[in-house]
Amino acid sequence: MLNRRQYLHIALNISSMVLPMVAGVLVVPDLIHRLGTDRFGVLSISWVLVGYFGLLDLGLARGLTQYLASEKEKGCSDGECAYAAQRARRWMLTLGLTWSVILLILTPWVTQTGLKMPAALRDEASTGWIYLSLSVLPLLWTASSVGVMEASSRFKAVNAVRLPLGMATFIVPWLVALYTPHLGWVLAGLLAVRMIAALTLARLAQVHFFQPTVSALSLRKILNFGGWLSVSNIVGPFLSYFDRFAIGAVMSISAVTYYTVPFDILIRLPTVPMAVMAALFPLLSQSHGTSPLHEARLLSTFEAVGQLLVSFWLPGMLVCGLVGTLVLQWWIGSDMAAAGGPVWACLSLGVLLNGFAHLPYTLLHSAGRSDITAKFHLAELLPYLFLVWWALVHFGLVGVAVVWTLRCAIDTSLLYFAAARLQPGLRHACLGVGRWAFGACLILGAIQVILSNRQADWPAPLDALWLGITALFWAAWQAKKLHPPMKLPQVKEGQ
Repeated sequence: MLNRRQYLHIALNISSMVLPMVAGVLVVPDLIHRLGTDRFGVLSISWVLVGYFGLLDLGLARGLTQYLASEKEKGCSDGECAYAAQRARRWMLTLGLTWSVILLILTPWVTQTGLKMPAALRDEASTGWIYLSLSVLPLLWTASSVGVMEASSRFKAVNAVRLPLGMATFIVPWLVALYTPHLGWVLAGLLAVRMIAALTLARLAQVHFFQPTVSALSLRKILNFGGWLSVSNIVGPFLSYFDRFAIGAVMSISAVTYYTVPFDILIRLPTVPMAVMAALFPLLSQSHGTSPLHEARLLSTFEAVGQLLVSFWLPGMLVCGLVGTLVLQWWIGSDMAAAGGPVWACLSLGVLLNGFAHLPYTLLHSAGRSDITAKFHLAELLPYLFLVWWALVHFGLVGVAVVWTLRCAIDTSLLYFAAARLQPGLRHACLGVGRWAFGACLILGAIQVILSNRQADWPAPLDALWLGITALFWAAWQAKKLHPPMKLPQVKEGQ
């Protein structure tokens, strides 16, 4: 099972992902008012690009974490780990410089031709794009430091920087906008935030780069892991966002809004299980082996995480799946609730399964098998594109939502099957967690079908209240099954 420090790491990871979202909700309305819709549109694109710039390391950061964690379990010395960390950082810095140069070369095309904007904003956007291009280097430097520190389970130190960094991503543009709406200054503020974070993490991680000892570093193993992870990082978002482009092409832009509003809310919820898995990734990487000790630790960790998902993720998503119409009515209005409510209901089933899918997904990656998940994504790509187009033509928005959920169900099934094949000792545990996931999905779907024939005024706020109370009682009851940690040798962890 898990110990108190690991539960603390999970809580810190969740906080560093959730609190920046709260900061965004608070400052974005006033930020839109101060910048105007055109400037804010450019800023929102910049936020998206900064998120995708994290993929430009070609998976080396995650690969470095997996490699160092597993090698430490095998007795690799600090000097040998420092040598591996330095080599990987050089590769990432080279990639950062290369991508920055490419983005700088693209500046005239992006700001003058690629993006449609008022002519008065083009000079501002050009200056801002330069700052945005320069942010790639500190971003990848940050990723290398985080990769090394997470391999030693130094999540306290990582989140001490990640949390204010995430909040500053929204707050700093707002502070700059108090004095000037100029995009150049706004994006320069984001670059300054990235540089401060990179330097702070470099200072905290420097102990892991000292006194390297030349060793037979398997850089090919890191590159192979990162390469397949990059495939997933490219194909995965395409699978998630192709539907909205298809809706805009076949139906209308207004139909895109009725689909993307519920989708964008629900798709952010799996950040919670993602935070849990990120905290446990080093432990899982060190738990693969043929000895009874490794098998017992891996099974114990897998069952503990599965119980966490059943205790908290499952009831939370059951409530979310039933209150979609109420949320959309309160937040946007009756038109959005009427058109987006059925979409919310269908998508919530897929999001429920997606949260459970992160457990076998992380398990496979912790074993260095990022190729398995990438091959699944590649195999799903063409059938999914065809089914989305077919469902859109014949059934509209709800048909697209059903296809997306069906893909999540297939993906989740494949991942649990692959995890059981990779680790035969986990077959019973995979089956148990899978039963909870798909059983809850079927129950939620059945309730949604029954309620769809009722009056449109369900759920009322009082209904949402008792649903929430019931979910809390479920979580408290199931949490009792989170037993004290087993007496197994623990991974050496940093501060």
